[in-house]
Amino acid sequence: MNDMTMRVAIIGGGCCGLTAIKACTEAGLQPVCFERTDDICGLWRFTEDVIEGKGSVAKSTIIKTSKEMTAFSDFPPPPEFPVYMHQEYVCTYFRMYADKFDLKKYIRFKSEIERVSKSEDFVETGRWKLKIKDTTTGVSTVETFDAVVVCTGHHAYKHYAKFPGMEKFKGEIVHTHDYKYSAPYKNKKAIVVGVGNSGIDAAVDLSHVTSPVYLSTRRGAWVQRNIGPKGVPGDFVTTTRWNSYLESILPQSWTDSANERRVNQNFDHTLYSVKPKHRISGQHPSLNDDLPLRLASGSVKMKPNIKRFTESHVEFDDGSIVTNVDVVVLATGYDYGYPFIDKDVVDVQENVLDFYLYEFLPDLEKQTMAFIGCIQPTGAIMPIAELQCRYAMQVFKGEKTLPSPANMWADIKRRRSAMRGRYVNTQRHTIQVDYITFIDEMASKVGCKPNILRYLVTNPVFAMKLIFGPCTAYQYRLRGPNSWEGAKKAIENQWERTEKATMIKDPPAVERQGWGMPGLYTMAGVILLAVLIRVFYR
Repeated sequence: MNDMTMRVAIIGGGCCGLTAIKACTEAGLQPVCFERTDDICGLWRFTEDVIEGKGSVAKSTIIKTSKEMTAFSDFPPPPEFPVYMHQEYVCTYFRMYADKFDLKKYIRFKSEIERVSKSEDFVETGRWKLKIKDTTTGVSTVETFDAVVVCTGHHAYKHYAKFPGMEKFKGEIVHTHDYKYSAPYKNKKAIVVGVGNSGIDAAVDLSHVTSPVYLSTRRGAWVQRNIGPKGVPGDFVTTTRWNSYLESILPQSWTDSANERRVNQNFDHTLYSVKPKHRISGQHPSLNDDLPLRLASGSVKMKPNIKRFTESHVEFDDGSIVTNVDVVVLATGYDYGYPFIDKDVVDVQENVLDFYLYEFLPDLEKQTMAFIGCIQPTGAIMPIAELQCRYAMQVFKGEKTLPSPANMWADIKRRRSAMRGRYVNTQRHTIQVDYITFIDEMASKVGCKPNILRYLVTNPVFAMKLIFGPCTAYQYRLRGPNSWEGAKKAIENQWERTEKATMIKDPPAVERQGWGMPGLYTMAGVILLAVLIRVFYR
């Protein structure tokens, strides 16, 4: 079979599905994308109706990563787009991406995948049978594909926490998956359960129409800001190769203490009753700039874990009771799974994904299936998903070979052990990855990790941007397969695009301070110190 006849089924037309289509076309394969709704954007497209098995944001949702860190590797966002994009801007960006690379022509809308199973000759061919339902006519058909890319994400199937007496409660219980607006809850007494990003966002949103909102947590959280020093995007400051390197060589307790001091400078977590027992690196980041003011104003009040429900009241572990509760919003996460895939292929239990690189099933006889975006990074998911797609196409074409099943299982167990040693043991923390560490690992697999040593010799000023500047996805188009000639310029202009988002007039032509020889000497001294620290504290 030649590449041009290799048909690849892509399940889901969200951000992962779009970049999977593009990776397919770049590799010379034939993509067919199946989207159960009538539009693209997946999770990020707000819908009035609740669609079971499909994620959807609330109307007020703002993305937690800045636009440049969120962007795909060869498509910078427009300068006029906000630094932190509302869900409507996120969708607009995805639509522009789809139009730029002419991706929609590969999508079959209103096509729901009912079943994915191995073909009868799978061991020889690696082919898959897909049962596809046309949601308009209700008619189902079966087609065979040479490979399958699953892009349905991990925010589709609601996880409901259980509390004693919950079945007696006469008020409304709603999961954040189904939360759309704050307006229906005006002047209603509300409790939000969970202090992850969805829970804090819901509590803040509700506090605009009812007060106080009670925010319940089992163990607390370290709540970080989106906005960094001087108003720049926080991830522009923190998500750098230099910071990643320091975190890799310094004792974890040192970096935890430094980051906890930084977070407490925004608001004292002990004073505001949100400080957890675990260290800051032990949970997925919770990001919200509004919560401190809401707590200080009494619009949101912290509560411990729920002890029990009655017909109209909720009692907490500290013995306090909120009476006449109208609504409880459960921000209790999601159950990961793929009910449309035969269980002899993949059967997820307790959110544990036995995927090599969170992407491949180690025991498949033929590596012709990939799962995209099944990760919880400490940064944006889009650039990592894009690299996963690029790697999947190389594997499908036989350009790259995966390790043996035994070695893949060893890697899975190593990552799982490291995760358990670092994170709080919950179903939420099973797919955590450190952004730069993991994206660089994927880039090395693809063959597009930037050669920083080369730039240190040939263009040291640009090398400093790669080391000390934000690690945006454009770095992974500087070299390797399907490189982009505009990548260097995109990196050099990323600050300018960010500044233009908030400037009424064009920003003045102020050149950012260069490094020069004194700066290079300083950098050399810092690197030497870091090496010494690694020697004595490893």
